[in-house]
Amino acid sequence: MPSSRTLALTAAVAAFALIFTSVPAKAVTISPAEVADAYSVMLNTTQAKLVGIGKENVSNFGVANSTKGSPDAPCLCLLSGSTSIKGKGAQDLISSEVLSLDGDNVTTIGQEVHWFANEKKAKKAYDLLVQKIKACEGQHTHTPESNNDTSLTITRNITNSEKKAKDGDTFLWVNSETILGDPTANFSDHSYTTFRLFGNYIQVLDLETEGNNAPALTKKQMTAADLLTDSLGDAWRGKFM
Repeated sequence: MPSSRTLALTAAVAAFALIFTSVPAKAVTISPAEVADAYSVMLNTTQAKLVGIGKENVSNFGVANSTKGSPDAPCLCLLSGSTSIKGKGAQDLISSEVLSLDGDNVTTIGQEVHWFANEKKAKKAYDLLVQKIKACEGQHTHTPESNNDTSLTITRNITNSEKKAKDGDTFLWVNSETILGDPTANFSDHSYTTFRLFGNYIQVLDLETEGNNAPALTKKQMTAADLLTDSLGDAWRGKFM
């Protein structure tokens, strides 16, 4: 039977492939020069190590565009079951992700930049995030419908708020700790996600670790994610604004 690490890694690769192969190549509206500029300021493997990504890793960079809606609307959090709280994404999306291959658990950090047509649309989408993020709070417990064992429960503890970097830039954050109540598996999934607005862009930074007995993200890791939220956003703003 495949390990949880293998299954998680397979799912992550499959999900990534689905996003970027389902978008017609002709639909991309960002120019090659802009893609090159974006690549130069997006999350890289050196920066990923600041949050605990090991020396052995896999990195992905991608550009996606949808002729309707967004290739990947930003997810603020998951509640009970498959209920998710999502925001409004842009038609153009640039992303960078680094996945650690060290250890038994799967740790990833990803940066998405939603490229809106103008500042008004970006501000409207961000205001929606501010409103919806309020639902990402409290403890949410449920039993999977497909499982007959009522002792198997999934418990998710979620908190959210707003932070301000030393230079005054503000951003939203959501911390989610999920534990599968199965004594034979002890599977857990922990994530810390930030959302930042600048100009006609919304940046989403997501740090996640999952696996059997995966420990919760440390304060040091989340602090590093906060610093990356600020520095990566500033680098993007310096390049495109």
